[in-house]
Amino acid sequence: MNLDLDPTQELLRDTVREFLASEVPLDRIRELERDQRWDETLWKALHDQGWLALPFAEERGGGGGSLVDVGLLIEEFARRAAIVPIAETLTCGIALERHAPGERSDALVEAMLAGSVLPVPAVLEADDVLGRVTLPLEGGRVSGEKRFVDYGQFATHHLVAARDGDEPVLCLVDAASAHVTSQPLRHIGRTPSVVARYDGAPAERVAGPEAVAALLLLGRALAAVQCVGSAGQALEQTVAYATVREAFGRPIGTFQAVKHHAANMHAKVVSSRHLAFEALFALERGVATPAQVAFAKASASRTVPEVTMLAHQIHGGNGIIEENDLYFFTLRGKERSLAWGSVDECLADVAAGIDTPVSWLG
Repeated sequence: MNLDLDPTQELLRDTVREFLASEVPLDRIRELERDQRWDETLWKALHDQGWLALPFAEERGGGGGSLVDVGLLIEEFARRAAIVPIAETLTCGIALERHAPGERSDALVEAMLAGSVLPVPAVLEADDVLGRVTLPLEGGRVSGEKRFVDYGQFATHHLVAARDGDEPVLCLVDAASAHVTSQPLRHIGRTPSVVARYDGAPAERVAGPEAVAALLLLGRALAAVQCVGSAGQALEQTVAYATVREAFGRPIGTFQAVKHHAANMHAKVVSSRHLAFEALFALERGVATPAQVAFAKASASRTVPEVTMLAHQIHGGNGIIEENDLYFFTLRGKERSLAWGSVDECLADVAAGIDTPVSWLG
């Protein structure tokens, strides 16, 4: 993979970063956190800017972009701690368009691009094992519970991983149905999430096992990018602080101990970012393995708490108060480090195939 961005990707990154900096004030994010709401204004702007259409086919009004392009978009939203389900909705749409083509999937993606449908994944069950699906689809209905459904209370539909006989499938469930209840959760990330309960909710099967596997891999890869975004922003903010905060008559950034911390933070962010984007590049080419994606997520999940804790250490007492924007990235990063598989869960997935022969010259 060529790790250099092409001019179009650089323009995308810079445009999104500048837009978010000017249009999404952090004080508004604080208000949304306090009120447990999501940023509907920003979501509308996403549609208006055409960013939600980025990875979809041009013939239906999409941008024809790659998963690496999507990663750049997601990273910038993580760097702003934005409270919108961009990763969740794009994960649903990409999995359906690319791995379950057909009239129903096409119609759903087109409705997404039109802004009339907002789907989010509902995959994790009470046993907390990502990828294990036991919730049954019987007679066009689902009954059971899904946990940590991000933005589930604001979505129009849940894309539910269920079991149809012997195979895992994806079902579309209307979140407004009387057979669906959503219990809001309060967690460390301070973003909307629910426990969703389905009591014989009408469910339309829209995809089979291939799309389920693709959704899980893409969701995990994009969560890795979100971790990297939070860590990268914490690093950038910390370096800026160390250049102006003085002790003993000079900036603290001139002290060797602080330099060492900053260097270690940078190395962690860069290495994890490369692994995350390499995983997206492999997914785009159809050659990614579950172990590769799991390793990228494990790296990012380990990096973000280590980097943000060092950031707080360099900030000292100023890093403790929530008036300092650093807390956004510490909390978001920690929550994303657990979502779609923690360090230990991802490394366990990697270890499960450690004895598989590898053709290094293939």
